[in-house]
Amino acid sequence: MQTHRFYEFGPFRIDTRERTLLRDGETVPLTPKAFDTLLVLAQNSPNLVKRDELIKAVWPDSFVEEGNLNFNISVL
Repeated sequence: MQTHRFYEFGPFRIDTRERTLLRDGETVPLTPKAFDTLLVLAQNSPNLVKRDELIKAVWPDSFVEEGNLNFNISVL
C-alpha cells in the first residue's frame, strides 16, 4: 500500500496517492510523465536534482532524449 503524502508549495499541493496537482484546490491537468517529473523534484526539495538523475527517475527503463525532459519542465 502506497503512503499517502502531500507536498505543498505556494498555492500548489501534490497528492501522491491520487497523482494530482492542485492549485488553490483546483486540479491542474498534467501528463503522467510531467507529474512524475514534478514529484521527483518535490521529493528532493530543496536539493538540486541533476539532469541525468531526473531522467533515470522518470524514465527508469528507457533511453530518452533530453528534449523529453525539457518538454516536461516547460509544461510545469
